[in-house]
Amino acid sequence: MPLILGVDLGGTKTHVIAADHLGNILGFGDDKDWDYVDTDRRMRKILRIRHTVAKVVNAAGLELTDFERVSASCSGADWAFEYPIGVRQLRESLGIEMISYYNDCIGALRGGTEMLGRDCAVICLGTGGNCSVFNREGQDFQYAYYFKDQHQGGGAIGRFIADTVVDASVGLAPETALTGLLLQATGCATAEEFHMMRTTGRTEYEAPTPPVYKNFAPLLFEAIRMGDAVATAYLELFSKELAHYVVVGARKLGMEKRDITVVMSGGVCKSDSLMTETIEKYLRLELPGAHCIDALFEPVVGALLLEYDKLYPEGVPPAVMATLERGCAERELFRKVAITRIA
Repeated sequence: MPLILGVDLGGTKTHVIAADHLGNILGFGDDKDWDYVDTDRRMRKILRIRHTVAKVVNAAGLELTDFERVSASCSGADWAFEYPIGVRQLRESLGIEMISYYNDCIGALRGGTEMLGRDCAVICLGTGGNCSVFNREGQDFQYAYYFKDQHQGGGAIGRFIADTVVDASVGLAPETALTGLLLQATGCATAEEFHMMRTTGRTEYEAPTPPVYKNFAPLLFEAIRMGDAVATAYLELFSKELAHYVVVGARKLGMEKRDITVVMSGGVCKSDSLMTETIEKYLRLELPGAHCIDALFEPVVGALLLEYDKLYPEGVPPAVMATLERGCAERELFRKVAITRIA
């Protein structure tokens, strides 16, 4: 019975799932306990994967030699030359010959919809962001480094919030409910104190403390629920620009007049449904057949499903999917999306 390792490596976390070909999950884990190593960025990613794989395999009472296949969906798989490098490094590190290596947004896409013979796309908004479009003929277009900084997921949203609050404090931007929300979240008394903290430190002896901007992203939806015009206008513009990535990709692949399933994945979409609803509104202006869905599974399950698609080219058997879904429920590998309605 072939055993499979599914890997999801993002910018801030690594997930690994061990399973057999019948949908039984044998182990799952992350790299939260990994100690940072200052080395080449590609090697650092391999070290993170190796650490997490070893933990999962050992906890399952197995050996690496028990595994026949690895399906890895990884950040840093962007340019064409990077794919053979990733495959080689994983083979050398894990000692497993059959390696499938994808960009990390592809695992997220498969975690939301079947891909074989389908027209689909994915918008990932985690710490960073990415977008990929697939057609039913098997062609794809991935944005990777062409995905702009101002659209890089929770990090971009959080930076907008911080900069807007600072600008509003000196009259460079309108007053906004984001100010009170950000100060409450950071424990700062004023926007000036927050800006001092992130730029120079607040005293002669305090070093600057750069925020983890992605942590501010949920404040955007809180402000919108409060009726804040600044936050609402930003969400509209942000969503319109994200939809444009899918529109352009669909045109490149001849999908403009087709029904397209657009999977929304990542922590930003998971924390509030309003982003998904707004993106779909703009998508349908130019792609009438497009509709957005939330990814059902965490991306690491999508990585596993990509390998199941190879094992079962006629479709993953319902019994295998039923077994996998039971295991995902037990290990909380279904994505739980907050549903928000704004009147």
